[in-house]
Amino acid sequence: MAYQTLYRKYRPKTFELVFGQDVITKTLKNVIKNNKLSHAYLFAGPRGTGKTSSAKLFAKAINCLKPKDGDACNECANCKSFNDNANPDIIEIDAASNNGVDEIREIRNKVNLVPSMSKYKVYIIDEVHMLSIGAFNALLKTLEEPPEYVIFILATTEPQKIPATIISRCQRFDFKSISMESMKKCLNNIIEKEKIQIGDDALDEIIVNSKGGMRDAISLLDQAYAFCDNKITLDDVESLSGNITKLEMLSLILNILDGNYINISDKINNYYALGKDISLICEKIINFIRNGILYKKNIVKDVSEEEKNIYDKISENDMYLIIDFLSDTLVKLQKYYQKNITFEVQIIKLIDILNNSSNVSRETLDEKEKNNIINESNNIQINNKKNDVPRKTSQPAKDNVPRETLNEKQEDSFENLSKIKEIRINNILLEATKKDINFINELWQNINDYLVDDKYKISAGILENSKPVAASKTGIIITLPLDSLVNRIEKVYDNSKELMKEILNESYKLVYISNDYWQKIRPLYAQKVKNKELNHIDEQKVLEELKLKQNNNSVNEFNELIEMEEF
Repeated sequence: MAYQTLYRKYRPKTFELVFGQDVITKTLKNVIKNNKLSHAYLFAGPRGTGKTSSAKLFAKAINCLKPKDGDACNECANCKSFNDNANPDIIEIDAASNNGVDEIREIRNKVNLVPSMSKYKVYIIDEVHMLSIGAFNALLKTLEEPPEYVIFILATTEPQKIPATIISRCQRFDFKSISMESMKKCLNNIIEKEKIQIGDDALDEIIVNSKGGMRDAISLLDQAYAFCDNKITLDDVESLSGNITKLEMLSLILNILDGNYINISDKINNYYALGKDISLICEKIINFIRNGILYKKNIVKDVSEEEKNIYDKISENDMYLIIDFLSDTLVKLQKYYQKNITFEVQIIKLIDILNNSSNVSRETLDEKEKNNIINESNNIQINNKKNDVPRKTSQPAKDNVPRETLNEKQEDSFENLSKIKEIRINNILLEATKKDINFINELWQNINDYLVDDKYKISAGILENSKPVAASKTGIIITLPLDSLVNRIEKVYDNSKELMKEILNESYKLVYISNDYWQKIRPLYAQKVKNKELNHIDEQKVLEELKLKQNNNSVNEFNELIEMEEF
C-alpha cells in the first residue's frame, strides 16, 4: 500500500479528535443531538485549525443512521461510504479553482435533486472567499432558501473578503489558532503510535513554526521523520523549516549590536543561498527580543547565559524600537521578490537607528533636544512673533515633499501643517488607551472590503498597508511605510475620513505619519507620558489663529493637506 502522509492518516474521525476547538465541536454535537440544523454554516479561521475536518465530520454525523451523542458511529452504511470517499451526497468544492458564475449555477441546477442515499445533501465549499462577485451573487438566493434536505458549509481563512449578505445567511463559527498544549497532545499521540524518536526541544520548535496550525505541525513532523534516520533533533527541524538555528540567530543579533555590516551582509546572503526563509528569520529575531522585554519585566526568568548577555546589552526602549522596526520589515518582505536584499538593507538601517539612539541617550535628553524632535508639541505659542519667520529645522511634513518644489507660501503652509500634526499627536497620545486602539485594530482589516468601491477605492488602496499605532476616543495616529504614501493620503484626507467613518461607525480626527517618524517620536512621547509631562493643547484656538495669520490662497493650500476642523 502506498505511503499515506501523517496529516491525512490522522485526520480526525470523530469530533473528540479535533484538538483545540472544544467550544465549536460541543456546539455542533448539540445541534445534531437536538436536531436544530441550519441550512448554512460558515467556518472561519487560520489555516490548519480544523475547519475542513470539522465540516466533513459534521456532514458525516448529520447523515449517520445511528449517531452516538451527536457524533457519527463510523459503523453504518452511510458512515462507511463517507470514510471510503464514496458518498455521492457529500460534495466538496474547491472555490480557488471553481470560482466562476458557471460553477455556482451548476450547483443551483443540481440542488433540487434529492439525496441518493443520505438524509441530507451537503455542499462543503472550501476557501469560499475566492469566489468572484458574480459567483457570490449567483449563490446568494440558493443559500438563503435551499431545499430542506440541502445544507451548505462554507470554509474560509479570510472571512473579511466574503460579502456581508452571504455571512448574514450563515451560522458563523470562528476557529482559533490551536494552543501549544493541545498541539503537543496531538503530536505526542502521533509520535507514540508511529514510534518516532524526537527531542523535546525539537518538538517545541515544530509547534512554534506551525503558528497554531495543526496541519502544518503534523506535516513538519512527517517531513522531519522522513529526513532523519534516528532521533529528530532541534537542528533537523530548524533546517527543514527554513529557519536558522538559535546559535546562528544569536550570532546575527550580536553582529547587529556591534554594527558589523560586512558579517551581516555575508550572513543574510548566505542564508538566502541555502534556501532559508528570510521572513522566518525576521520573526525569530522578533520573538527573541519580545522574550527580552519579558525578561526585563521579570515575567520570564528562565533564560540561558548567552541570552542574558545579549538582553543586558539592549535597553528596553531599543527593544521596543527593534520590534516595531522588524514588524514593519516583515510587511515589506511579503511584498518584494528579493527578500535577502530587502532584509539586508533594513538591518543596516536598523543598525544606524540604534547607533543614533545610543549616541543621544533618551534618558538624558534635555527639554530643548526633546522638543526639537517632537517639534515643541507641548509649548507651541502661535502669537509669538518668531513663529512668523520660517524655521530652519527640518519638519516631518516637509520631508514628504522636495524642498526645491516649495515656494514661500507653500513652505508656510507646510509649517502650519506640522503644527496641526504636532498638536493632534500630542492630544491623541495624552488620551490614548489600549481599549481604543484594540477597537480600531479589530475593524481595520475591513479596509480591504472597499478596494473595489468606486467612492473609496483610492483611499482604501493607499491605506491597505497602513497601521493604526495609537488611538483615543476622538483621534487616530496612522502610520504608512513611505513618505510618498503620507503625501497621497493627505491629498484625499476628506475621502479617507469618510471611509474611516464608514468602517468605524464614528468620526475621528486623523493624523498620517511615516513609520520612520513614528519610530523617532514614540520613545520620547512614551517618556513624557510616563513622567506625566503631556498637556492638552487647544486645537481650535491654534486653528483660528492660523486662519487669521494666512491669506486665502495659503488657507486653500492648507485645506488640501489636512482638514481645518469646524468646532
